[in-house]
Amino acid sequence: MSCVSLKSIKYVRTLMKQYSQLTIICYIVGPTLIVVSHLGSLLIIVTGLSWGAALWAVLLYVIRMLATTGIYHRLLTHKSYQAPTSVLCVGSIVAASAGQMGPSWWKAHHMAHHQCPDQEKDPHSPYMPFKGLKGFWWSQAGWLFSPQFFPSKLPSDVESNVVLKIVDRLHFIPTVALGALSYYIGGAEYLGAFFLSTTVLFHGVATVNSLSHMLGEQPFTTNDYSRNHWLVAFLTLGEGWHNLHHAFQSSARHGITVREGQVAYLPDPTFWFIRMLEFLKLASKIRVPSKTELLARARNRNCQNSVFKAEAETSV
Repeated sequence: MSCVSLKSIKYVRTLMKQYSQLTIICYIVGPTLIVVSHLGSLLIIVTGLSWGAALWAVLLYVIRMLATTGIYHRLLTHKSYQAPTSVLCVGSIVAASAGQMGPSWWKAHHMAHHQCPDQEKDPHSPYMPFKGLKGFWWSQAGWLFSPQFFPSKLPSDVESNVVLKIVDRLHFIPTVALGALSYYIGGAEYLGAFFLSTTVLFHGVATVNSLSHMLGEQPFTTNDYSRNHWLVAFLTLGEGWHNLHHAFQSSARHGITVREGQVAYLPDPTFWFIRMLEFLKLASKIRVPSKTELLARARNRNCQNSVFKAEAETSV
């Protein structure tokens, strides 16, 4: 028996002690629904896709993607800004309806990713335990069907919130409810649109794990392979500026780079969403690194001495 198999068996035994059988069953429903969504997307071959159904699919995609990126990621996990508990709870329900699992599960895996990026304990690196096409498949979806699907430890701050804990364990209910609502609105055609939207959203989010660690620019110095990739940023409403995120994990704005010694800003719809929440008095204390911090972390610092000199002369 290989060492990998022995590790997997040991890992499963540890999980069986940590999680109740009910929690294990509730978690397993997650990837099952993703498979169902892939198959359900085939409905549109039979029903077609009217403009109304297409707009429904796009609407569901944008709203649920913003909940995933703006609430699960930048608020719940990295605390890039502050918001009322009601915003966090409602946003978590919307994110769960995207098939993104619950808040405890989501944060646990993402924090594990940042603690050991592109290393052995990273749950979804395209470099560990595989590379090349196998590594891409592993980071895109394969890891969800392995023992690594279960977090080694759930975050205590999320688990201490009763509402978030319930959302975490019953994460599949919002997904099923949204599918039922879609069918109620427009029958099989809108149900197919819901499945298609969920499937595309799943792979869009997954490209942050895969493509954003394989392709693109690295304007900032990090200890991993994180990269900025425009296509991933487009699909995920700003999450594809991943190198910036790994360089400044607590930044509410990911769309930032450095070009020729100058800070440049990139389209970041999730950050615009956070600014909208701020305008509505639903967000505060938004965290963004200063230009000095950004330039200090830039990979290519050839032009920085002149930039800092110019800033000093201006201040005098």
